[in-house]
Amino acid sequence: MDIAIGPRPPRNAEADPRSKFRAGKPPIGGWLPGLAFTPTQTVVLNTIVDHLIPGGDGFPAPSEVNVVAFFGKYLPPDGQEPRWFPFIGEVEFKGRLDALGEDFNGADPTDQIETLQLMEQRDPVFFHRLRDLTYYAYYSRPPVIAAINKNLEAGKDLRNSPQPYGYSDTMDDWNDQLFNNVQGSYTRTEDVRPVELPDALRGTRNNHKVEGGLSV
Repeated sequence: MDIAIGPRPPRNAEADPRSKFRAGKPPIGGWLPGLAFTPTQTVVLNTIVDHLIPGGDGFPAPSEVNVVAFFGKYLPPDGQEPRWFPFIGEVEFKGRLDALGEDFNGADPTDQIETLQLMEQRDPVFFHRLRDLTYYAYYSRPPVIAAINKNLEAGKDLRNSPQPYGYSDTMDDWNDQLFNNVQGSYTRTEDVRPVELPDALRGTRNNHKVEGGLSV
């Protein structure tokens, strides 16, 4: 009997038992490949984030560390319900940027700040989501982490990864002398012997009856 061996058919995503778990969790590391912004949207966004976190004193401006890419990764694309942080989707977010548009980009910095202050007062929900995502984006950038390490005394050991270093730099050395003074004993495996059951316990065991499959 001839058996034809061909390429393995693609796995049906709906049949994949992991699919139901993916639907209930946000994507780790953001949405791929990420959103793309128009040149006007990019300028608006960079201008806003630079007003929210002005650079200086050894710290880069947000526009210098590409926070726009972070926004593009964590804003859910059109067709995805914004159920997780930052709780706003592509269509609404880009619509807000378009509403500001060239008028905002061409205004002087004082007028731009006034526009953002009005936004904070009249639409606090959107403003707070924009601000919070700006903070997350900015303080995740490696150049910002490096600036914190360099310029802030309390930030010398801050790093981008949330995982701890462990105890290599803080654990005390072993006290070898203490170990040498410890007295103890053990039984080798080959010397282990079964324990004789005392007669009192053996009698109790024999008195158990089995009724209906249960020991009583």
